[in-house]
Amino acid sequence: MQRQILLFAAVRDAAGSDSVAIDVADDATAMDVLHELSHRFPTIAPLLGSCRVALDHRYVPNSEPIASAIEIAIIPPVSGG
Repeated sequence: MQRQILLFAAVRDAAGSDSVAIDVADDATAMDVLHELSHRFPTIAPLLGSCRVALDHRYVPNSEPIASAIEIAIIPPVSGG
């Protein structure tokens, strides 16, 4: 199935877009999304190891299935002061 993935901060800058479309299996997990992004977009691959996947505004473990998610986002580390 094709899924739209939202990108933020450095990942968005490296991809040159705030979202990308990828094809993943119906039973794909958050880790599968990261692997497919690495494969399809080599410029963001070095950044993905420090990113988290969020499904519907909630951080999830990489083993989480994505099938029921409406929104999928890749969130790089965030800091503030």
